[in-house]
Amino acid sequence: MYQCDGCGAAIPRKALRYQASIEVRAAYDTLEVSLWDLLRDHRRELEELVSQLDKAGATELEEQVYKKITLDLCPQCQRRFVQSPLRFGECLPADSPPADIDAFLRSLGFGQRNE
Repeated sequence: MYQCDGCGAAIPRKALRYQASIEVRAAYDTLEVSLWDLLRDHRRELEELVSQLDKAGATELEEQVYKKITLDLCPQCQRRFVQSPLRFGECLPADSPPADIDAFLRSLGFGQRNE
């Protein structure tokens, strides 16, 4: 049994379902290195960077660079997702509780759990 990540409906194992994968990557511009960049001493900058990295957790650092999310969708949510990927959940009934994106991502195994 699967559960639709759009509306929460149960999807039986042999029923039609869709998967949507979302990849979020850090974007970088082309690095331009000047002669000054090559000649100056980078030791202090590197020490500060290492200090900052020591304070952050590995998962937090990884998620700042790359994150992949896979959603299981029922046919109705698949149609809404294809029509408007960033707003497909807004079509839920008015009495639905507001979406808690952080809780949703944690339920998929992403991010830190508050225990």
